Amino acid sequence: MKKLDINQLININEKRGLPRTYQFKQFIRFFTLFLSILAIGYAVWVILQKVDADSSRFTKMVPFIIIFLALNTVLRNLLTLNAITFTKENIIFKFLAKKKVVIAWNSIHKIVLNDGKHKTIGIHHQNQSENEMKIFEFSMSFPNMLEILNSIAEMCPKAEYDEFIANVILSEEEKK
Repeated sequence: MKKLDINQLININEKRGLPRTYQFKQFIRFFTLFLSILAIGYAVWVILQKVDADSSRFTKMVPFIIIFLALNTVLRNLLTLNAITFTKENIIFKFLAKKKVVIAWNSIHKIVLNDGKHKTIGIHHQNQSENEMKIFEFSMSFPNMLEILNSIAEMCPKAEYDEFIANVILSEEEKK
C-alpha cells in the first residue's frame, strides 16, 4: 500500500468546485428502461393474446426469453450506481432503486482495485454508526473514472492506495 503526497496532486476539486456530481447519461438510462418495460409489456401481451395450445414451442418460448432479458436490463439499470456526488464533508453514491451510500472523507482508510471478472474499485471505510470496517465497491466502467479517483485522493490524503490506484492518480509533474 502506498501513501500519496497531497501537495503534488492536481487540485481537481479546486478547479471544478464542490459540490460536484458525476452520473451516467440520464437519457440513455431512462430510454433503456422504457424500451425494456415496453418489451416486457409486449411479451406479456403476446403470451395472453397470441399464444394458444396450437402454437409452436418456439412461439411459446420466445416471449419468456424476451421477458427474462428485458427484466435483467431493468434490474441492472435500477440497481447499479447512477451518480457520485462530492461534497466538502463526504462522498455520496446514488442509485435509482436502492438507498444511497454516504461515506465521510475522514472514514476512508484504503482504496484498492479488485481485479476479478468485473473490475471494481473498493473503498474501505469505517462505518460511523456501527463502528466497523466496511467495503463499498463500484464499477470501473463509471464515466470520468480518472477524475473521480483524483478527487477522492485529494479529499483523503491519509488513505492508503494499492499500486494500480497510486499509479493512476495524477500529480502536477505527470500532467506536464
